[in-house]
Amino acid sequence: MMRYEWKKIFERRLNVIAMVLGYLLMGIVVYSYISQEQFYDAATDSYAEGPEAYRMELEMAQGQTDVITEEYVTELIRDIQNFGMDLESDEAYTEVIRPLDDMFYFVAKSYTDMGEPYTDQNALNKVDLKNGARFYEQRIEKIMHFLNMDFSYGNYSEAEKTYWISMAKRTNIPFRWGGKAVMSIVGELTFVELYLWFVVVICVSSVFSSEYESGAAYLLLTTKYGKDRLVRSKIEVSVLFTIGYLTVGALIAIVPTILILGLPGADLPVQLWDSVIPYNITIGQTCLGTFGLILLIGVTIALVLLCCSAGFRSSMTALVIGVAVIIAPMFFPMSKESGLWNHINYLFPGRACNLKEVMSSYVSYAFGNVVISYVEMIVIVYMVVSVAALMLIRRVFVRVK
Repeated sequence: MMRYEWKKIFERRLNVIAMVLGYLLMGIVVYSYISQEQFYDAATDSYAEGPEAYRMELEMAQGQTDVITEEYVTELIRDIQNFGMDLESDEAYTEVIRPLDDMFYFVAKSYTDMGEPYTDQNALNKVDLKNGARFYEQRIEKIMHFLNMDFSYGNYSEAEKTYWISMAKRTNIPFRWGGKAVMSIVGELTFVELYLWFVVVICVSSVFSSEYESGAAYLLLTTKYGKDRLVRSKIEVSVLFTIGYLTVGALIAIVPTILILGLPGADLPVQLWDSVIPYNITIGQTCLGTFGLILLIGVTIALVLLCCSAGFRSSMTALVIGVAVIIAPMFFPMSKESGLWNHINYLFPGRACNLKEVMSSYVSYAFGNVVISYVEMIVIVYMVVSVAALMLIRRVFVRVK
């Protein structure tokens, strides 16, 4: 039966076209990320492009420091302040920012208030160096200040504040430094896989409904295995297809990147993306975690679509629902008054699959003194939805109208 179900997926012309276009998209994105990268070479007063740009970025980072110590940050900020420039100016970009590259933006963001939507570059001119940069102390103070702010949609509970501060203090310091440009595009390529969910929706939406649309369902349901083995085969093939298709998509994106650029920076702390991230994991582990969320959410979407396909008995209805589930929530605004709505909004697919943003957001779900992090809640919710959909598929497929 499973062989027959595999044939139905791969013999449908629309499915094959969607699969090919999905992989083509990944290939185009990989080429774009690698070929369009630029790095300013001060020695030649020109820009390097492509793989050479990544190589030069790595060499520059390695030449700056291997560990971000208090002493290093203090001297760096002192040197920046000695220029006496408006760091938002074009002159400052040429004289100060461009020569420091990622290091400048990392340190400037570290001294920018968490409530600010953009990095305050001039924040470095305001740092009092009388007692040194206090880089790691101010990191905790910055987080505490954010947690103690008044928000129109509701404030953090004491349990949540304790939870997040405790996590932040357990972060390994001082941070190691290195070139993270390659791993940044690996993370972005992994996130781009969410567009392959649309292929999954196209291929899965007709799994059950096509049997009703062709009239075969009424015959199949009278056979010995029509209500059990047939249903299991359809579910198993759909889940395996989802996992397999998304995994191959990841390989198409990551393998060429590894072959051309390697994986330098995979072992660096995730805090180099945002110093306030309170999780003790590496950038490489974060990329793997993002892929894990893409798979989990993709499987959940597939199971929900199977349930819709079986229940509505219309491929088009299931397809529309699947596309809407992915696209519509991306346009849902955050509320300025309802914390409940915001916590629900955070869990929709497009927001939940970006692990880098998830870990930076300090979103938590408090039930009395029990605090569940955003990451944990995503896993819990999508596993519960998957199990619920799995239990409903057979029931709605075999029901009699």
